[in-house]
Amino acid sequence: MVEMDIEELRRKYPHLAKELEERVMCIEVRGSRSSDEGFQVGMPDAVDYIRRCRNVQEAEEVISFLEKTNQISKHRAEELREQLYSQGLESFGPHKEFGYYMKKYYTKI
Repeated sequence: MVEMDIEELRRKYPHLAKELEERVMCIEVRGSRSSDEGFQVGMPDAVDYIRRCRNVQEAEEVISFLEKTNQISKHRAEELREQLYSQGLESFGPHKEFGYYMKKYYTKI
């Protein structure tokens, strides 16, 4: 890790410093997923199901079903819907095709 004070950053990298200070390329990160290293396949969560959807309507149906069957809370359902409608289906990660886990993890064993 390289440590640098703001003055040194401004001197060495004036354009980068300006972008950082003005937050030019900032995006909000609403969640994260750990790397696939050491990944153990378990029960899929709401995002795993949403990533299998082909469109917003399917994702809404998944969220509604999970909420109705108490697999996610009303609050979590509202968070997922807000993300779905404000950031789009792609914000949950790349689409997972049928057989995703079989192709990705089973063949490694």
